[in-house]
Amino acid sequence: MPQYGPVWPLKKGDQDTFEQYETPKDQINYYLKSLLLTNKGENLSDPIYGVGIRGYLFEQNTPDVAGTLEAEIRRQIRIYLPYLTIRTVEMGTVADDIDNNRIKIKIAYTIPRNVNEIVFELDLNSDQTIGFY
Repeated sequence: MPQYGPVWPLKKGDQDTFEQYETPKDQINYYLKSLLLTNKGENLSDPIYGVGIRGYLFEQNTPDVAGTLEAEIRRQIRIYLPYLTIRTVEMGTVADDIDNNRIKIKIAYTIPRNVNEIVFELDLNSDQTIGFY
């Protein structure tokens, strides 16, 4: 079975120096999660890297803010994960949870030589609870 890059945080592996991702989906989903959660300026070697999604938690839930966030997600993916073909980016809040500052993002994408669409989901609450699917 092919192996991919090392799992973060680094862990000792059974068959290699470090534990490796088993599928490209796992590795790409980690890259997407990192890209979304990193704030601009946090990565010292590349100060424009990152969407900084936590900064949007307390913004008003308006079409303008959602459009700005979607555009930034697409722009960052185009720059840092250019091998992905983004099909859709969906954002929303749970109607019953409107006062709890929650962002749900679903990104559907494909990768080269794979016709199957892969869906990445991130659910972020103001209490810093992160659901990652």
